[in-house]
Amino acid sequence: MNDDQNRDDLLLPDTDDTLPTPLDDAKNKKDEAIMTISPSMLMYALVAVTFLLVGVVIGTSLNQNAVSAAEVERIVRTVLAETDFTTASASGETNRFELVDNDPYIGDENAPIVMVEFSDFFCPYCGRHYEQTLNPLLENYGKYIRYVYRDMAILSENSVLVAQAGECAAQQGKFWELHNTFFSNQDLLNADYIRQVAQENSMDMTAFETCLTAEATLKEVEADRIDGYINGVEGTPGFFINGNFVRGAQPYEVFEAYIVRELERAGIDPDVDSSAG
Repeated sequence: MNDDQNRDDLLLPDTDDTLPTPLDDAKNKKDEAIMTISPSMLMYALVAVTFLLVGVVIGTSLNQNAVSAAEVERIVRTVLAETDFTTASASGETNRFELVDNDPYIGDENAPIVMVEFSDFFCPYCGRHYEQTLNPLLENYGKYIRYVYRDMAILSENSVLVAQAGECAAQQGKFWELHNTFFSNQDLLNADYIRQVAQENSMDMTAFETCLTAEATLKEVEADRIDGYINGVEGTPGFFINGNFVRGAQPYEVFEAYIVRELERAGIDPDVDSSAG
């Protein structure tokens, strides 16, 4: 046998009859017990690991008043430590209060539907949701909903500042007044305008200014953003309806379908006039 024949014998055949891979072997072992990981659990784990790695970078990419890199990492670690990746049971049940946090809300605290919005006051799609969907939803289903607003301040250099203004308004019981005005006048949002709106709503301006520059206020806004990322919110708006994620400013009918389904699961026959939607 010559050298050319030796080299030819070493070449892999040009067919699909390749050697079995470890994955093929695993597929053939049908009778072996294996541990499975749900897609949602895997997603949370991957996001958690990712944010743990980039936590240090986040702190240095914000404005000069931003929390330190070490503080961002501490927040991420704390959130991860408090997150139960097994809250979704085999029956698909979720804890509807899981993402409520201490953020402002409308409605009954123990309502059967908990709807959490992650939003940015500069987001045009969030504005559209406010104008076209939120009001009819609350008109029709408000007595069944606890509607929670959380900050996802990512779109503008002033997003964090305006989100902080909302947090400060909440401290004085004026959050929803500012919320409604900000979304109705997104083209006016700036440092002067948020102060103007605060004054028009008879807020204590000394307390407002102190809150606006407080480190605790900034940490609250950033904690919301990190919590959103950890739970799969990549853009605005993002919603959770009793733990079910809805991406984007979907039409009224999409939110209504989720709400009706959750009410039916709770054994509630809603008394509403859907024509308002």
